[in-house]
Amino acid sequence: MVETGPHYRDNVSRLIGWGHWFVFFNILLAMAVSVRYLFAAGLPDSALGMGYMLVSWVGHFAFLTFCTYLLTLFPLTFVFPRLRAVQFLGAGIATAALTLLLVDTQVFSLFGFHLNPAVWRLLLDQAQAEGAPGWGWLFAWVPVLFVLELWLGAWLWRWSRGRSRSLSRPLTLPLLVCFFLTHSVHIWADATLYTPITLQKANFPLSYPMTAKGFLIRQGWLDEESYRQRSEQVADNPQQRLSYPLRPLSVQPPEQAPNILLVVADGLRADQLDAITMPNLSRFAAQHLRFDNHLSAGNRPEPALFSLFYSLPAHYRREAELERVAPVLINELQRQDYRIGLFASGGTDADLYRNAIFSTLRSPAMEPAPGGAEGDRRVLGRFAGWLSQQPDDRPWFSYVYLDALNALSLPEGMTGPFQPSLTQLNPADSYRAEQHEALLNRYRNAVFYTDQLLGGLLGLVQGLERNTLVVVTSGHGMEFNDNGNNTWGFGNAYSPAQLRVPLVIAWPGRDAPARFSHPTSHLDLAPTLLQQALGVTNPLRSYASGQSLFAVRPNRWRLASDEEEYAIYQNGDITLFNRRGDLQLLNATDYGEREGSNPELTLLMQVMNELNRFQGK
Repeated sequence: MVETGPHYRDNVSRLIGWGHWFVFFNILLAMAVSVRYLFAAGLPDSALGMGYMLVSWVGHFAFLTFCTYLLTLFPLTFVFPRLRAVQFLGAGIATAALTLLLVDTQVFSLFGFHLNPAVWRLLLDQAQAEGAPGWGWLFAWVPVLFVLELWLGAWLWRWSRGRSRSLSRPLTLPLLVCFFLTHSVHIWADATLYTPITLQKANFPLSYPMTAKGFLIRQGWLDEESYRQRSEQVADNPQQRLSYPLRPLSVQPPEQAPNILLVVADGLRADQLDAITMPNLSRFAAQHLRFDNHLSAGNRPEPALFSLFYSLPAHYRREAELERVAPVLINELQRQDYRIGLFASGGTDADLYRNAIFSTLRSPAMEPAPGGAEGDRRVLGRFAGWLSQQPDDRPWFSYVYLDALNALSLPEGMTGPFQPSLTQLNPADSYRAEQHEALLNRYRNAVFYTDQLLGGLLGLVQGLERNTLVVVTSGHGMEFNDNGNNTWGFGNAYSPAQLRVPLVIAWPGRDAPARFSHPTSHLDLAPTLLQQALGVTNPLRSYASGQSLFAVRPNRWRLASDEEEYAIYQNGDITLFNRRGDLQLLNATDYGEREGSNPELTLLMQVMNELNRFQGK
């Protein structure tokens, strides 16, 4: 039963006065802890952006601290109007809030996002895990904070006696001004797309700065079409930049540089490389080097090809395109005076080719070409003509890209040996379970046709084996409801069906056929070529995220990603996460969620470091 009467009111009034000072000093503590966000987020590149960061830092943590008091200790003061009870409750609430803030600063510093239920469960399970530095000391601060808060509460009770509440008003006013400036300035920045401010909206936990585009458009103060056009331009102009390579290359070129032929038959699953479906490539693989545990670094053509050429995660792709940064591999081929020929079904006019991968080529052979089965046929004809004109005095590099498998395309009049097969494909229709056999046979027939083309292609270089390095792989695989979860095609899951692709290499000087079962990745191809074919002597980490294809590390992790989502393969586990901090642990066997298990904290820390290692400052 709650006490009433004059004594109760006087006691509550004095406790509330004490609470105001307790809140003020905890605002200062919260600001001291949260300074770490300012360094982790990076400083804006304008004075206005810097000023906004400081104002929003003060206003946001003043608001958070006051709201915490208002929703917890303030009502409890009326229920337990006793000094020791209120001080103890205040110390406990403040300690819990500051501990959460400390943990969140660590999460944000390491991963770039804030605490959420999945991350919190992960921390509780693995905070004390070996190899997870930086977490134990956070929780060691809990008793220290609690004692500090108890001392602060007792000191403030003595210090505030006889002091007027009006003394706190000059201290409170700047905090209120900062809070209102935070939201009003963000409204302006959002309407004008001023990125040094709008990019700060996720700097602090529970930060939801105000926007008012709809209101401004309805009032006629903001033109909707103009805003849409400017927002598209801003989306294509990210603020962070690419630092790649990290240092200039040191090279000792080989006495006789090999020709290099890179063939990408996109959409080819690893399990299609057998003597029945692909007799030509299967025979070629049996005579050379075959990597049976190879993983693409993307589940769509663009991120997969980017990672294949650059040996970087695909989230660097936009920066590479905007800054026209070519792969180290292409630049070194040019420096060593390679002749370069490009033959891509569908053409090479895409932004990834024109603005990134081949942006520095002086005179590339980049003729337009249709896609599909007909485009593949024409591309190989052009390659044959180009190859016949290459002199013996200079090495050459050629890139051949086939894309018929992406659309399950077949030449007109061809049915293929695998029946029953779908004869009509409508991209607008969703696939159904009853179509599984016919659709899979259609895909196998397209693979069979692609193998015929590859047989002719490999025949063209048959007499050049002594000085020609041939690589045959795929950008991504194709899924046909493999796990019964109604997933078809590519680009919609990071399942083994969409990421496991074949890799076959004919390497001059490695005469004995070999099959490798250790984990390899698309990220490994460029550094292997640079080191072992072109003579680059730099440490791999200065220009690549991958390793040598021939380095055996059975427990290594492999990354596949695009600009927003990431998948980590390690042994039989798949860890999925995104920029919002959502986490999920799956089984690589059936792509099902592992019950009662969480991703490894140390693994996430290693991957996040790799995702930021080539980011410009």
